[in-house]
Amino acid sequence: MNRFLVAAVAAAAVVAAAATPARAAAVPGAATATFTKQSAWATGYTGQYTIDNGTPAPLTWRVEFDLPGGTTIANAWGASITHSGNHYVALGESWNAVVAPGGNATFGWLAQGTGGPLNCSLNGASCAGAADIRPPSTPGRLRTSIGTNSFTLRWDASGDDTGVRAYEVYSGAALVATVTGTEYTMPTPPPAIITYRVRALDAAGNASPFAVITPGGPADTVAPGAPPAVYPGLTVIRWTAATDDVAVAGYDVYVNGEHYGATSSLSLTVPPLGFGEFTYKVVAFDGAGNRSEPRSVSVAVDPGPTSDSSRPTVPGDLRVSVSATQVTWSWTASADNVGVAGYQLFHGPDWIGDTTATTFAEPRAAGQTVFGIRVRAFDPTGNKSAFATLTVVLDPPPPVP
Repeated sequence: MNRFLVAAVAAAAVVAAAATPARAAAVPGAATATFTKQSAWATGYTGQYTIDNGTPAPLTWRVEFDLPGGTTIANAWGASITHSGNHYVALGESWNAVVAPGGNATFGWLAQGTGGPLNCSLNGASCAGAADIRPPSTPGRLRTSIGTNSFTLRWDASGDDTGVRAYEVYSGAALVATVTGTEYTMPTPPPAIITYRVRALDAAGNASPFAVITPGGPADTVAPGAPPAVYPGLTVIRWTAATDDVAVAGYDVYVNGEHYGATSSLSLTVPPLGFGEFTYKVVAFDGAGNRSEPRSVSVAVDPGPTSDSSRPTVPGDLRVSVSATQVTWSWTASADNVGVAGYQLFHGPDWIGDTTATTFAEPRAAGQTVFGIRVRAFDPTGNKSAFATLTVVLDPPPPVP
């Protein structure tokens, strides 16, 4: 691995200047990295990436890209850049490593050679700003407190890959408030058994399952009914609402036995699944954890006689490195007759995202000691490799003094 020193590029080094294209505005709800070739000459150029944070949460960025053979980076600024062969990794410096919501950061380099960057990824996702399709997690520990003339709902914050935008608070079937914090106070309700629900929303409008509480109500032991119908699509799965004696909290969505998410909405967007035979299954659940029977439908998507039907090879050497706060996955690249488009990442049966890189970093969950990870490659047609799998065993974190 080589490391490049920060250096200023003198204007006198520029033999011929290229026009600088206008930079696109930040994609709402997404983070993007946009490359601009600022100046060019016969044997090199200066170029710059701009990282725009269109998400509602601070962004700690990592940009990866490839340079064609014959092009190398002579000097860089605004980032710590390392490389292995023609694959480059850029990490922010102390002053620009974290980008505030709506903000941006830049880094660039002086290149020897004329090839621009290829296969760019930002924190494992496309630099173009892949759509956010993962719902937030369910708000935790919904609870109540009663004041002299007030009634307060409190909950623990939901998690989300791009950040939670707001929480919706329901009394019975009625939406009574949308808040950005983790509590809501209302006048003391009349004496009655009322069910309250809270769900999280992200900037893309993805909705978590509901947290549900019925103060003074009996234990809920009755499962919801199954959703009456499921309508599959290549990227959007829809279904009709289930019913429950208290309230439906949400729906778990599976494709060929793999869990693609949980939501309180009546649809879920999944990554493109490609061609083949698929069984879509939706299960309703309530706030007590009672689960309905699944509603399933199977379809076959025919690629046609001229389509690519070759599967990528299995990702190799799946491994992890661990710190006190982070678990980083790494693997060697798959091969494909057309080209690998990306990799799907799973915790056990649960899909957690796609990446175009061969690494993925996630926070280390509190108390996490043993878990399974799976990675598979896919090509532009949607053909998928078999899984690379690994069971990760972590030492328990040291006790807090």
